[in-house]
Parts: sequence; C-alpha cells; structure tokens
Amino acid sequence: MRRFLFFTATRDVLMILKINAAGREFSAHWQKQLLKAASFGKSVLDIYNSDDFVDMCETLRVLNAARFYEIGMPISYEQYLRLTPEGLVKRLMNRHEYLQALRIAEYLKLPTDRIYVHWAVAKVRSSTEDAETVCRLVVAKLQGKPGISFEEIAQAAFDEGQGRLATELLNHEPRGGRQVPLLLGMGEEELALDKAIESGDSDLIMFVLLELKKNLPLAAFFRVINSRPLASGLVESSAEMEDDNAFLKDLYYQDDRRVDGADIFIKESLHQPNARTASDKLALAAKLLSDTKEANFEMHALRESSMLLRAQEAFDRDLTDTFTGLSVNETLFKLIRLGYYGKAKKIQSDFKVPDKVAWWIRCVAILSCGHPHLLTRIASEPS
Repeated sequence: MRRFLFFTATRDVLMILKINAAGREFSAHWQKQLLKAASFGKSVLDIYNSDDFVDMCETLRVLNAARFYEIGMPISYEQYLRLTPEGLVKRLMNRHEYLQALRIAEYLKLPTDRIYVHWAVAKVRSSTEDAETVCRLVVAKLQGKPGISFEEIAQAAFDEGQGRLATELLNHEPRGGRQVPLLLGMGEEELALDKAIESGDSDLIMFVLLELKKNLPLAAFFRVINSRPLASGLVESSAEMEDDNAFLKDLYYQDDRRVDGADIFIKESLHQPNARTASDKLALAAKLLSDTKEANFEMHALRESSMLLRAQEAFDRDLTDTFTGLSVNETLFKLIRLGYYGKAKKIQSDFKVPDKVAWWIRCVAILSCGHPHLLTRIASEPS
C-alpha cells in the first residue's frame, strides 16, 4: 500500500514538473512535447484536477502570440505572471499593436473598451485628415462597442488644438455628465448648457449655470438663459430660495417682467422698519407698472397704499397713537374714536371712501367710545 501511494505521488509530481517545464520553454515544439507527455500522464490517473494543465495551455497561447516575430516581445512565464494579462494588453496598446491586444483580450475575456479608446486617441493625434473624416472614421469603428467614452477622445482632440473635431466627437457621447465639463473647458458654454438640459439632470444644469454666472457678465448671462425656459426657471427658483432680491430684480428687468419686478418691491415693503421706506418701495413698484396697461388696478392700489403709509407716518409723528399698518377703514375708525374728525374727513376724501361706509364707521367708532350724544353733533355737520 505504501509503495502504491509513493508511485501515485511520484506520477503527480512528474505531471506538475512537465506542465511547469512547458511554461518555461520558449520553443513551441518542446512546449507541445512536454504538454503531450503531461496529457498522456494524466490519462492514466484515476483522480486528477486538470485546471493547471488547461491554464498553462491558455497562458502559452498568449505568450507565443506576444513572442511572435511580428510583435517581438520575448516575455518569460515568470515575467508574465508578474505583469498580469491586463499589463500585457497595456504594453501591446502602448506599442500600437491593437489587433493583437484585441485578440488576447477577447481570448482571455478581458474588457476591450480601453483598447478601442487608446486606438481612437492615437488616431486623432496622428491623423492629418479633416475633422469630419476623422470623426466619421472613429465613430464607425467604435459604434456599438460597450463602455466607450468619447469624452476622452474629444479631450485628446482638444489638446491637439482640434476644437471642431472635439465638439463633433462629444456629440456621440451618450452621458451628459461627461460632455459638459469638457465643453465648459473648451469655452462652449451655451452648448454645454444645451447638453445639460438634454440630459434632464437638474444638478448638472445648475452646475453649468453657476459656471456661466461666474464667468459671464450679468447681461450676457441673462441673454443665455432667457431663451431656455428650464434654465431660467431653475435660476429664478434658486434665487428665490436664497432671497436674492437684487438678482431677481435684474432678472425681471432684463426679461421685461414688470409685474414680477413689482412683486419684489412689494415684498420688500412689508419688511421695512418704518413707513417712509415702505412707501418708497411701493412707489417704485407703481413706477414699474406705470407702462403696463394690464396692471392699471394694481398700479392704482399701490399708489393708494403709498399715500396711506405717508399719511399714517404723519399721524404717528403728530398724534398720540400709532396708525402704521392699519387699513383705510381702520385708520378712519381710529381717528374718529380719538376725536380727530377733520383728519378723518381728509382721509375719506383722499381715498374716496363712500359716504355710507364712512357714516357706518363713524357710528361704530362713536358708540365704542361710550358717547352716543356725539352722533347728533356729527349729523348736524355739513357733509
């Protein structure tokens, strides 16, 4: 039994030695002989894992292809193990042996996209043909290949001073995130914005808009976005979130959106610390609407609001109570309640308060004071 086990172990060792010897042999003839001997040996073994044999056959095919005289890479088995199959393919690419690199990559089931991109970059850098011809050739070769990035090829064209070729190549890049940064670097801001809008990625669109806002004069920036409603809407919503009223005013003025511009002044007037500044804001809003026929009612309301604020400011200054923030009717009510009937009449006249409304306010104000006998006195006054 011990002799049988020794004999079996010896045959296994011999098999391994023959396979390893084939890997270290440069002659294809002796490789075949050693592998035939190993194949004959494994046929008489009852239990044998043939993975090592298969791996060596695969490796020798790759090594012999690299050692072929047309390629001229006398790489040894140990060097191949250290270099790895991916490293060998990369060496072939650097030597511009693209066909051999593709064959080896496909045989070993390695990704081939880097090989195609490397070829295209080399073609762009070395070609003397016009941009359309080179673009057509590159696209025809790479069309339908998975994982191809035209952005890297376009970058190489741009680095070589072929801006037109770079732009045409980028048109074939399906991922907007790869197109946009290069287009911005090339100075094609509007095209970059169009590509970002086509992608439908709001984050990418905002990235382009921020770059444009940083690099372009404000008027030029507005001209770019005004013809692109999606970009204009994103800019407007972003400014509203940040409460950037100064930017919104410029945007609405450039786009001749007077009503929206007036809204900004009205909102600002609501947060002013005193009546005078609030009145000034309302006056500016009314001025914006003065040339807009559709906003006659709004313009009239703004002018009345401005007048009321100025009147209330005077009452706050001259009288003993606070009037700012009250409506016209509330102001009338308070003036009558405090006994300032002349000032109440002036407010009624300035703001065209109907007589019925004015009398109702007078009655309620007097009754609330607890002096109903004043009703007779007021009724006897000339209207």
